Amino acid sequence: MKNLILLVVFALSSVVALAQEQAIYSQYQVLPVLINPAYTGFNDQHQLLVNTRSSWSGFAGSPKTYTLAYNGPISDKLALGGGIYSEKVGDMNTMKLSLSYAFRFRIQKAKIGLGLSTEFLRRKISNDLLTNDIVDKNDDVLEGLASGQQIFDATMGGSLLYDDRFFMSIALPNAVRTRLDDVPVDGSTSSSSLFEHYIFQLGYIADIASQNFKIIPSITIRQIRDTPYQIDMNVQGRFLDEKLIAGITFRPSDKGAAAFMIGTKFKQFQLFYTYDLSFSKFQQYSGGSHELSISYSFARKPKLATPAATEPIK
Repeated sequence: MKNLILLVVFALSSVVALAQEQAIYSQYQVLPVLINPAYTGFNDQHQLLVNTRSSWSGFAGSPKTYTLAYNGPISDKLALGGGIYSEKVGDMNTMKLSLSYAFRFRIQKAKIGLGLSTEFLRRKISNDLLTNDIVDKNDDVLEGLASGQQIFDATMGGSLLYDDRFFMSIALPNAVRTRLDDVPVDGSTSSSSLFEHYIFQLGYIADIASQNFKIIPSITIRQIRDTPYQIDMNVQGRFLDEKLIAGITFRPSDKGAAAFMIGTKFKQFQLFYTYDLSFSKFQQYSGGSHELSISYSFARKPKLATPAATEPIK
């Protein structure tokens, strides 16, 4: 019975790998640049970021993802970023390269960011899978994926921070999506609507200065390609000048799920750990999901002042 369950879950994970192109992160609350290019260089700092996530731990072949990224300003209004994303699910390997661009400006108390991320994605299965006895040797999809599937994609995003308290953002994944190969995975090459897939977030930063902590409630609504509609209700607390950061996310969709985060900020470093669990019966067969991020940030060098013209000698 246990072997049968493992086989079913492995099959489901393969379907997800074929369909889902957007990386799943639980730590987007503290590292929003992971899901929205509008946050590229948004805080006027250079940032190096490493993220790793293990989903459905306890299963052989469960999803494991790795992200290495950079973002930072190149001028007062422009910022650039880039990253490498790798995922392995069973015999499926996915590699994604991305470049992001952002334009940042202020209108009175409003800080606004507009961003674009261009991505090249390649998926490939292990050739050993074609020799497996449970695999159909004449499956065109698997044969094509053995050679590799290639996709060009683009994500658009916008972000707003008003009075350092109210924040709102929207990201539009798959805004431009084009297949660069002939692998027969699906029949579509682009989204039928610009707003067909989206990640929308709304929140507020309550700064209790007298007690030296912040409470940040927020809600995130997302509809990602070939995945169920999802709502995240988040509460985050930052204490002791962010030396202690904790948060909880509740997802009421389906059977329900929750994510628990703890982290710290020490000088220019940030460290976060998140544990996800499901309230469905599936959780009894899984050790949950684990996510770890480490970032290093440093400020942009200030502009050199223009030397004053030398007065002529009288």
